[in-house]
Amino acid sequence: MRDRVAIITGASGNVGAAVATTLLAEGAKLVLLDRSHEKLVAHYEAQLSAGHLAFGIDLSDEAQVRGVVTEVVGKLGRVDILVNTVGGYLGGSTVADTDWAAVEKMLTLNLKVAHATTRAVLPHLVSQRSGKIVHVASLAGLAGSAGESAYAGAKAALLRMVESLAHEVKTSGVQVNAVLPGTIDTPQNRAWMSSEAAALAIDPKAIADVIAFLASDASRAVTGAAIKITGAQ
Repeated sequence: MRDRVAIITGASGNVGAAVATTLLAEGAKLVLLDRSHEKLVAHYEAQLSAGHLAFGIDLSDEAQVRGVVTEVVGKLGRVDILVNTVGGYLGGSTVADTDWAAVEKMLTLNLKVAHATTRAVLPHLVSQRSGKIVHVASLAGLAGSAGESAYAGAKAALLRMVESLAHEVKTSGVQVNAVLPGTIDTPQNRAWMSSEAAALAIDPKAIADVIAFLASDASRAVTGAAIKITGAQ
């Protein structure tokens, strides 16, 4: 990935940071996006000093995202990779007890951001006839379960978007895929997990390794895939 330009959303999060570290080691030029520019600066001071870029924006605002992508192309000349790690979880409420505001929140975090960022980079990838888009979905997108209708529904919609887009651009040199992690090993999850569950949680670095494969030339024949990352779960 030497000198390829990789946009990573949710870059100050657990998975986003692991992806940034992994792609940086492969030689990519990083463009780090998140809500808080201050968090990005605090986390990536060394990388920003070395010429990588960071932007704090509302990732659900397509105009803001498009503006950043235009600026990136102006400064770096191209975009090669989009890795969207933004998402959010809301569970524990039945359909009968879930109001539309909760559904809308899940759709915004898990679908609208993916849609906005995809639309912003897609014209550049198609015009250069190469590029990789990878979205972080979830196993919940494959099947609903009690108390997770809003979250599972949003992730299912994301998977359908990935599949549809993969068909739409499959002759343009652009590949679109998703990863579906199980429960991830994060400080937030460890706060509620049992020790047994924590021992089986997925290391963010393991997720980043799969994403790096999908962002590399090694995955040149893979598109429209939804790759489960479950470890021993």
